[in-house]
Amino acid sequence: MTLEEEITNLTAKWYKYVSLDHHKDRDCHWHIEKTWSYGEEPYYQAYHNGYIINNWVSPKCDTAEMAMTILRDKLKNEIKSAIVALEDMVGNQDALDWVNKKEEEVKNIIKEIQ
Repeated sequence: MTLEEEITNLTAKWYKYVSLDHHKDRDCHWHIEKTWSYGEEPYYQAYHNGYIINNWVSPKCDTAEMAMTILRDKLKNEIKSAIVALEDMVGNQDALDWVNKKEEEVKNIIKEIQ
């Protein structure tokens, strides 16, 4: 699997998590931007501007591949945190009611995003 395919797969998993309850569209977009400034060599930065993760920006990278690697690692870490949050919902009726899901549905989402 290429790095780009891996990121695409991770963003699909992230989307399943943010779709658990009401979400805003901007939670679903991840970017890598190439910037030229002041006649210097361009640099790349990954970023995300959502509600769940507010205004995340990677360090400046010399290559697109490095920016994608940082983005992939960010997504992996956020999905790990999402799994912990979902596991905390299991057995917590108030939390399940808040997302309007049954325990089995949450367990299935955990399996899908692992």
